[in-house]
Amino acid sequence: MIIRILLLFALFSASTPGFTQSVRLSGAVKDSLTTTPLEKAVVTFRGPKNFTVLTDAHGAFDIPHVPAGTYTLSVAYVGYTSYKKAGVVIDRSDLDLGSINLTTRTVVLDKAVVTASRPLLEKKVDRIVYNVDRDVTSQGGVATDVLAKIPQVTVDPSGNVELLGNSSILFLINGKQSTIFGNSITDALQSIPASQIQSIEVMSSPGAKYDATGTGGVINIILKKSKTEGFSGSINGTAGTRQENGSVNLTYKKNNITLSGYFSGSDQLHVSTNTTNIRNSTDTATGNYYYLSENGPSDFHRYGFRTGVSALWEIAPKDDLSASFAFNQFGNATNGLFNQQNTETDPAGDLLLDQPNLRSAYNSIRNNTADLGLDYTHKFHREKEQLNLSLQYSAGQDNTSYRQSQRYIANDSLFSGSTSANPGRDKLTTIALDYAYPVTKRLLLEFGGRAEIESLVSNANVYTFNPGAYAYLYDDNQSYNSTFKRTVYAGYVSATTSAFDWLDIIAGIREEYTVNKAFYSNSGHVAIPDYHNLAPSVTLSHTFSGNQTLKFSYAYRLERPEYRDLNPFLNLSDPQNITTGNPNIKPEIGHDFQLGYSFSFDRDNGLDLMLVYTHNNPDIKSYTTFHPTFQVGDSIYTNVNVTQRANIASEDKWGGVIGGSFVPFPHLTIRPGVQLYERVTNNVYSIPQRITGFEYRWNFNANYQFGHGLIVEGFGNYRSGIKWQGRTASFLTYTVALRQQLWNGKGSIGFVAVNAFANNLTQHTIIEGVGFRSDNILDIPYRSFGINFLYKFGGFKIKAKEDENFLTKSPVDSN
Repeated sequence: MIIRILLLFALFSASTPGFTQSVRLSGAVKDSLTTTPLEKAVVTFRGPKNFTVLTDAHGAFDIPHVPAGTYTLSVAYVGYTSYKKAGVVIDRSDLDLGSINLTTRTVVLDKAVVTASRPLLEKKVDRIVYNVDRDVTSQGGVATDVLAKIPQVTVDPSGNVELLGNSSILFLINGKQSTIFGNSITDALQSIPASQIQSIEVMSSPGAKYDATGTGGVINIILKKSKTEGFSGSINGTAGTRQENGSVNLTYKKNNITLSGYFSGSDQLHVSTNTTNIRNSTDTATGNYYYLSENGPSDFHRYGFRTGVSALWEIAPKDDLSASFAFNQFGNATNGLFNQQNTETDPAGDLLLDQPNLRSAYNSIRNNTADLGLDYTHKFHREKEQLNLSLQYSAGQDNTSYRQSQRYIANDSLFSGSTSANPGRDKLTTIALDYAYPVTKRLLLEFGGRAEIESLVSNANVYTFNPGAYAYLYDDNQSYNSTFKRTVYAGYVSATTSAFDWLDIIAGIREEYTVNKAFYSNSGHVAIPDYHNLAPSVTLSHTFSGNQTLKFSYAYRLERPEYRDLNPFLNLSDPQNITTGNPNIKPEIGHDFQLGYSFSFDRDNGLDLMLVYTHNNPDIKSYTTFHPTFQVGDSIYTNVNVTQRANIASEDKWGGVIGGSFVPFPHLTIRPGVQLYERVTNNVYSIPQRITGFEYRWNFNANYQFGHGLIVEGFGNYRSGIKWQGRTASFLTYTVALRQQLWNGKGSIGFVAVNAFANNLTQHTIIEGVGFRSDNILDIPYRSFGINFLYKFGGFKIKAKEDENFLTKSPVDSN
C-alpha cells in the first residue's frame, strides 16, 4: 500500500503543470560515444544567481526556482572534457537543455598517450561500481582478489564471499545468470582472471528489476568489451608460488560490427593444510562418553579455464543485436591422510571401544559449463524509452567423486571404506523482456517479465567395503538417481521519479511464482511445495548542498534452497562426519533496511556511513547433531556427526558500516572500511537456543604513485569469528603489491606478496550441540609470491594535447 501511495504521489507531482510557479532548468549529461548517463556530473550555472547540482543515476539534473536572466553553463565529469556554454537566456518559461554529451578526455604525457576514464570507485543511488580496469595492482589476480577490495564485501582465505556479512548472494555475469555458479561459487569466481573484468557492480539492496534471489544482495561481474575502432587486445600472465593464471583478449571493430574473443586459464598450485579435529561427545540416554581425534595433512589443488566469443551488430542507430558463447571448466581435488583415534567409555570409565586407525580421503569436483546468449535492444525516439529482449541458455556437467578408507594401524588391514562417482547435468533457460517508458521528464516507469526453467539430473554410484568379501561392492541403499526441476515466473514494475523537487525515489514491486518437482530413486516423487513471493523495494534519497546525500532503502529478498540442500543423499566421504539434504526446506525470507549518509568533501575525499538492519524468518541454516550410532543400509557407524540445512532459525542483525576514500597528500590514496554487527539467532538445535554475538570486519587499502608509472599498494583484511552453533574462525590476511608501467603505458609488470609479514594462518572453529563439542584447527600456509605481466595493443589514438596535470585539478569551481 505504501508503495502504491508513493508511486501515485510521484506521478501526480511529476505530471501536474504549475506545481511550482518558478522557472525550471532541466537536462541530462551523457557519454558522447555510448550515450551512457553520467551520474554525479557537476552542473553549474553562473549569472544573477549561482547554482551547482549533481546529476542523478540517469544523468539528469533539475533545478527549480531559477530567476530570469543570462547564465553561463558549465558541465564537468572526471575523465571527460568539460562543457561550457555562455549566453543561456532564462525567461519566464521552463527550459529543457536536452542531452549534453561529454567526450572522453585524452592527453599526451611526454611520449605516452593516456586516456582518462572513470574513477576506481563510483557510488550510485542503488549500487557501488568498482572499475577493475582502474585497479592496476589487481590485474594479476582473480575475481575474489578484486572483490576483497570492494566496500561492504568480505572474502575469507578459502575464497568464500559475503556482502554485508551475508553469504547468500546472487552472482551475475554481464547481468545474466549462469550454471557456472551452481556447483561451487568459489571455484567459479577463482576461474575468472581480474584482467578480463571491466567492472563489478555491488547492490546490497537491489530494486525490483533484479531477481529476488539472494538475501545478501546482487553482485554483477561485467567483462571487458572494447569500443575502439580496428583491432585491439591484451595479453596477461601471472606466475607465483601459490597461483598461476593467464589470459588473452581480442577485439575487432569495423563500422557497426564488433567481434570479440577471449581465453583464460588459472591454476592454484598444490597447497598442504594440516588439520586437527577433536570431538568430545556424550550420549544423553546412556551417559557413555565418546572421543574422536583426527590429525594429518591434506593436499588441495584448484584449476580452471574460460573461453568465449561474442558479436555485436548495430543494425541501425537505435537497434542492436548481440550474440555470445562461453565455455567454462573448473575443478578442485583434495587428498588427505589422517591419524584417527575413536574411543567410547561407559559412565564408570570402562573402555568400550578403542579404535586407532589411519583414514585416507579423496574428493574431487569438475564442472563444465556452456552459455549461449542472444540480446536485442531497441531505443525509441523518445529519450529513455527502450525495449530489451534476452534469451539465455546455460548447460552444465557436474562430476563429483570421493573415496575413503580406514585401516587398522597395528596390522594395516582395511576394515571400512566407500567410493562414489556422482555425475550430473544442469540446464537453465531464461527468457526476459524489459521495457522502459518515460511518462514525463521526471518519471520513468519500467516493466518486465521473466521465465527461468531449470533442470538438474544427478546420479550416484556408491560402492562400500565388505569385510567378509574384502572388496568394494555396489551399495543399493546409497546409490540413487534423481531429477529436479524448478520453474520461476516473474514480473515487475518499477518507477524512478522525484517529489517536492528534493526527494529522489526508486520504488517497485516484483512478483515471483516458483514451481518445484523432484524425483529420487530411493524416495520416489518428493512433494516440494510451490510458493509465491511478492517482493517490494524502495530507495529514497536526497542530495543536500555541499555534495551530501542521505538515503534510505528497503528490499524484500529470498533464498531458494539449492538442489544439494534438498537432496536426501547421504555423503559418507567422512563416515564420522556425514552430510545430507532435506527436501522439506522452505525458502528463506529476508527483510533488509538501510540508512546511509555520504559526504564528498571534493572529488578525491569522501566519507560513507550506513546503518543496517535485516530480519530473516524463516532462516536457512546448517546444523549438526550427534549420533552414538548411525545406520546406513546394512552398515552401522559409531560416534557420528550429521550435518544438514533446514528452516530451524530466525535471525536479526543490526549494525553499522563506515568507509571512505581519502587523499591526505598528493599521490597517496587510502580507503579504510569497518563493519560492525550484532547478530541474534534463535535456533532450536543450539545450546542455548538464543545466540547473541558481536562481530566485526575491517579492511584497509593504501596506494602510492611514485611517478614514472610506478604504483605501490598495501591491503589488509580481517574478520572476527561468528557465533553459530559454536563459533567460526577469525582470519587476517595481508597483501603488498607494486606495478611498473612500461612502453608508454602499453604494458606493465607487477609483483604481489600475500601474507608476507605473517606465518601460517591458523583457523580455529568450534561446533557445539546437544551432547557434543568439536574443535577444528586448520593450519593453512598462506604466504605466497607472484609476478604479473600485462601488454595491451591496438586502438591508441591521440585526440588532443592537454595540460598533463588536469587529473589533479578540480574541473569546476563550484563555490
